Amino acid sequence: MKFALYLAMFVAALMVVSAAPSKKACKAITDARENAVCKKYCGNSGYLLGECGSTGICICKNKKKAPTTTLEHVYGISSVLAALRAKKRTNLDALYYYAIPSTKKKDQSLMSNILELAKETQLKTVSVDKGRLNNLTDNKLHQGVVLSASPRDPIEISSLTGLDLSNTYQALPRINKRGNPNHTNVLPSIQLTAPKRKPFWIALDEVQDPQNLGSILRTAYFFGVDGVLLCSKNSAPISPTVSKVSSGAAELMDIYSTPNLVKFLKESHLNGWEIIGAAGEANPSLTLSQFRHKASEHPLILVLGNEGTGLRTNVKSACNQFVSIPSAQPPSFNGSVDI
Repeated sequence: MKFALYLAMFVAALMVVSAAPSKKACKAITDARENAVCKKYCGNSGYLLGECGSTGICICKNKKKAPTTTLEHVYGISSVLAALRAKKRTNLDALYYYAIPSTKKKDQSLMSNILELAKETQLKTVSVDKGRLNNLTDNKLHQGVVLSASPRDPIEISSLTGLDLSNTYQALPRINKRGNPNHTNVLPSIQLTAPKRKPFWIALDEVQDPQNLGSILRTAYFFGVDGVLLCSKNSAPISPTVSKVSSGAAELMDIYSTPNLVKFLKESHLNGWEIIGAAGEANPSLTLSQFRHKASEHPLILVLGNEGTGLRTNVKSACNQFVSIPSAQPPSFNGSVDI
C-alpha cells in the first residue's frame, strides 16, 4: 500500500516480416509481440506470415506446425467489462460465464452489460458451470465470468516530445536496429483534456509484483495520470491478475514500455520534462508544495522504484530531483504502499 499512498498524495497535490504468403488475400504481420512469439518458436530461422482473416502464423525451416496464438483468461466483472469496452486486446476469443446470477443487483447489472457487449461484438459466449471457471482461472476470484483473449501488451516507446502551443505532445515509437519503428502505425498525438494543466506520467523502475502493479494502475487511473511506463525487462507483465487487482484500469489505460529507462528519461528531459524520483532516503528532497508547483509549471514524470531495492543507481542519475514523504516510524510497508 506504500506505493499507492505515495501516488495518491503526489497526484492529489496537483498513451520481422519475410516473403509474402502464397495466397494474395493474406498479408504479412509486423506486430512486435507476434514477431517475438515466432522468434521464440523458430529461432532466427523463422518467418512470420499472415493468415487470411486471422492472426499470424510462424513458418520455420525445421518445423512444419505453427504455434497457436497465445491466449490468457481475464477474470472478474470489472476487468472483463473494461476489456470489452476498451478493445485494447487484439483478439477476443470467447466469453465464459456462470449461468446462475449473483444475488447482488450491481453485479447483475454489470453482467447484463457484459453479455450485451459480447452480443454486439459477435463474441462467442459459453455458459459453463463454476468448476470450469475455477479451472480456467486456477481457482481465483472470477465472479462468474472469464474472457479468453490475447495478452495486453504495452506500447513500446523511446521518449516523450515537448508540449506544443496547443498543449499537445507525442510518445515516440522506439526505432529498431533497421531504422524502422517497432509499431507499424505512427502513435497519435496526446491532447490534454484540461488545457491549464501539464501532463503527468509515472515511470516504474522494474516493479515486479503483480499486486503492486495492479494497485499502481488503479490509483493512477483514478487520479487521471496521463501515462504509465514500464521497463520492457524485469517488470511484471500486464497479466489477468494485474487487471483484476486494478479493477479493470489495466484494460482502460494506455500503458507503455521502454527497453532503456535511463535513455528514455534523459531524452524526455531534453524535451522539457521534469524527471522526479521517489526515494525515501533522498536528501535534499522536494516538499509536497514544491512538487505541486513543479507539476503545475512543467510536464512531469514521477519515477518509482522496485519494491525491494528502490530506484537503480543509473535511474537515479537520470532524475533531476527527488521527492519523499517523511515518516516518524521506521519503514515497514510493502511495495504497493510506496506509491
